[in-house]
Amino acid sequence: MSTDRASVAVLDNQEVVRDGVAAAVGRHADDLVMAGSYAAVEQVDLTSPGPDALVLDLYLGRDDELVLEHVPALTGWAGVVVLHTAEEKPVPLRRALALGVHGVVLKNDGTEALLDVVRRALAGEFVCSSVLAEALVSDPDVMPRLTAREVEVLDNLRDGLTQRQVGSRLGVAEETVRAHLKSVRAKYVDVARDVTNTGSLIREAGRDGWI
Repeated sequence: MSTDRASVAVLDNQEVVRDGVAAAVGRHADDLVMAGSYAAVEQVDLTSPGPDALVLDLYLGRDDELVLEHVPALTGWAGVVVLHTAEEKPVPLRRALALGVHGVVLKNDGTEALLDVVRRALAGEFVCSSVLAEALVSDPDVMPRLTAREVEVLDNLRDGLTQRQVGSRLGVAEETVRAHLKSVRAKYVDVARDVTNTGSLIREAGRDGWI
């Protein structure tokens, strides 16, 4: 094995994706070498030396569970972690970014785009695979920033509670719940979203990944 080749591992619960990454790395054997293929975090020995780059899916397991809680450990194990995902909701992508991933690649952008991001991440850059990926993680006009309490209010309303019931559950006045909804609506209007009622607020927050 050539010592000047960067080692790449992939952690993805879909076999076809793992095989695709391995095949793409194999086509670039002059500077890359496959170092591991994992279907679950539990298969990764975090006490062993990690690869130079880990290609990580955002959702793992049978129930497509978010991998965010594992990102800090994985970024400590691998040289760089590149998120490789079909997710196009800004909130989970930005949360992964805040936890230390070194690049974002949308699966629709293809494996050559993935390898380009891997190489650039290894060179010390933070990079996205496309204009869309970059907008999702960085453009403030893509989505509003909601507070934790605003998200909590929307989440409870989505569950079918009335505004009065939400206030009772959260220990605040019904008028306070209305104020939170007014604030959320203003934020969505600022980014030119079509919001006219509570249902549309819940819809847009769900599209962004807040709830």
